[in-house]
Amino acid sequence: MVKKYTAEEAKTLILDVSTQLFIENGYEKTSISDIVKGLDGLTKGAVYHHFSSKDEIIDAVVRRFIPNQDALVGVMAQTDLTGLEKIQALLFEGMFNSEASQSRVLSFTLLDNPKFFSMYIQTTNEVMAPLVEACLSEGNLDGSVSVEHPKQMAELAILILSTWFIQALFPNTAETFFEKIMAAKTVLEHAGMPIISDEVLTKIDQEIMKKVAELNDKD
Repeated sequence: MVKKYTAEEAKTLILDVSTQLFIENGYEKTSISDIVKGLDGLTKGAVYHHFSSKDEIIDAVVRRFIPNQDALVGVMAQTDLTGLEKIQALLFEGMFNSEASQSRVLSFTLLDNPKFFSMYIQTTNEVMAPLVEACLSEGNLDGSVSVEHPKQMAELAILILSTWFIQALFPNTAETFFEKIMAAKTVLEHAGMPIISDEVLTKIDQEIMKKVAELNDKD
């Protein structure tokens, strides 16, 4: 009996299978027919119902590296947060959002491919930089940050907090990861954006320890 999927389950399955094929065979050598063969009961028509082309599938795979729109909108809508606190909340969504984290684990090696890497950088800037810019402007008004040129400083913050931590580009060990966090903290503070506060460092450490414990439990 063919399994029935909800629309969301079907999209997730298509993206999971596509990602695995892109990793194994390369996106150039992966066709829609190849993707359909890896799906459990879904047809080519079902694929085209959700995605109009392979390029659209590729775009969706890259978009999974970033927290979903609902999560981002939820952060921006919190009126009890300062501009700085919103940036910190966005940082945590980017680092520890469960859906995005699971997608990263599956898709991370795609960033070794120049096409996916450039798409990731472009997508991150298109989605996250305007949000950080808006938060910096709010922060200038509420006093939580003090920066000139919010647009350019938002791009700098994204570069430091996102691109600089890509393992495929700048390999890290557990020790160098925390050293890099401290270096990022210093740079951002000097730029008038104290995003990585001591409280944030504690929360990052707690979240990482939680992830390590979860992995150990699975073993």
